[in-house]
Amino acid sequence: MATPQLTGQRNAVDRQVDASPTRTEGTITALIRGQQVTVDCPPWCTHPHTEAYRSLEDVSHHGDAISLTVPTHQGVEQALTARISSWPFAGDPDTERPFIAFDAVGDEVAQLTPEAALAAADQTIAHGYALRALADAISDGV
Repeated sequence: MATPQLTGQRNAVDRQVDASPTRTEGTITALIRGQQVTVDCPPWCTHPHTEAYRSLEDVSHHGDAISLTVPTHQGVEQALTARISSWPFAGDPDTERPFIAFDAVGDEVAQLTPEAALAAADQTIAHGYALRALADAISDGV
């Protein structure tokens, strides 16, 4: 995997920096401490990068979440979500490469490697079969 690249540029005409990020093929321009910085952005990233960042370490990439919903008394609730994420400049080798952000309770609970995500998927499928077996046990032939 290639190392993320970045460049910085300041608007020299009036010293004002546009807070709106721009996205071109494979890159985004983010506002970091008042300066526009161009950063590699992976193709799976759907995060808008619209915030003004305090430091380069705060720049992260996130894809769309997938969710498992469960019924509740008020309708349905997301019980389990997952998305691809990375924090390429945070200095943590576990998060600089893409990982699966696994969220079971409304707060990210795990950062899964591809292998661990596949194991979690297998466990979720097995849980689904066990849930079907419970439903079958009380279905009375429904």
